[in-house]
Amino acid sequence: MPKKDGSFRIGCGRYLQGENFIQKSGCEFLRFSDRVVVIGDTISLNLTKEDIAKSAKDNGVDVKFVLHDGTCNEYDAIIIAEETKNSGYGLVVGVGGGVICDFAKIVAYYAKTPCMNIPTSSATCACFTPLSVRYTRDGETVGSMHFTYEVNEVLVDTVILKNQPIRLLLAGVFDAMAKFVEIKQRFSGKEPIGAFSLGLDYAYMLAKGSYEVLVNNTEQAIEDMKKDSVTPILDQIFFTTICVTGVISGIARGSNQCAIAHKFYETTRTLFPVDCRKMLHGEIVGVGLLLQNMFNGEKQNNTALLRFMKNNGMPYTPELLNITANEQTKKQYASKLIVSSAINDNDESEVERYLACQEDFFNGIVE
Repeated sequence: MPKKDGSFRIGCGRYLQGENFIQKSGCEFLRFSDRVVVIGDTISLNLTKEDIAKSAKDNGVDVKFVLHDGTCNEYDAIIIAEETKNSGYGLVVGVGGGVICDFAKIVAYYAKTPCMNIPTSSATCACFTPLSVRYTRDGETVGSMHFTYEVNEVLVDTVILKNQPIRLLLAGVFDAMAKFVEIKQRFSGKEPIGAFSLGLDYAYMLAKGSYEVLVNNTEQAIEDMKKDSVTPILDQIFFTTICVTGVISGIARGSNQCAIAHKFYETTRTLFPVDCRKMLHGEIVGVGLLLQNMFNGEKQNNTALLRFMKNNGMPYTPELLNITANEQTKKQYASKLIVSSAINDNDESEVERYLACQEDFFNGIVE
């Protein structure tokens, strides 16, 4: 299994974004192979299969569609990879949201083929990043699988993304916003340049600009989703949540930019895999952002976040994520967060500060 090797996997081999770009898919497949396995879930294949099949046929590409409605797990990925390899297919394509895109990367790894992703959602940057968040077949988190190379191509059709549910757009926005808020924890008042290891300084600066773009334009993007065509604002939001956020992750070398908000996500998926199954990645991270701001000493920033969440029907408390906020739950979260990379458990004052913030967080005192 590949492990993090310290390299900067900053981009993807090729990134395309534009209206009706799904119709270019067959031509793009040929950059890698004329025999292609396309993996998607029911919703994504219903949305794209006809266009992909036509474009593949027009370009002389033999395409095999594989339906996968399960989790991103290695068990299923290895089975599909063996079939792909034994049948001589030369490219694995993931069509769907974050789960499918992560799953396709694992299939491609075991099949020893290039990987191309066509996202049907902007809820995460998973289509872009060189890692896969793995789960059991039942949905429990088992950790990330890091690859030593980048995704070969990402093809973004902005018309498809314009027609996604607004809930998915918002989840992607909050996941992207988390990058800046979490990196700020790492700096903790230090000057960005030279404060930390190579790369994280630039991730900080890029994340700060990305955060400002999202804060200033998301409300308008929501309104633009209702229009007949893709507006420049929507184009920018999609690019920010997918490409720019993926670049930030690559510059920070993956987990270096993750802190409390994403560790809250991982812990939630571990402790409440069934209760929170229907919650999106960005929705859980968004609630974790409230805790992150508290720990950063910026509780005042939660006022605007809460207003935005409430106005757009997003979850904004642990209870709205279907988490039972009792004393046992608090102990479970504390035991996992404190020993994670988000907290320095050798620093007694930092541990105490986290516990105080967590207590207020679960008691609804977040601003």
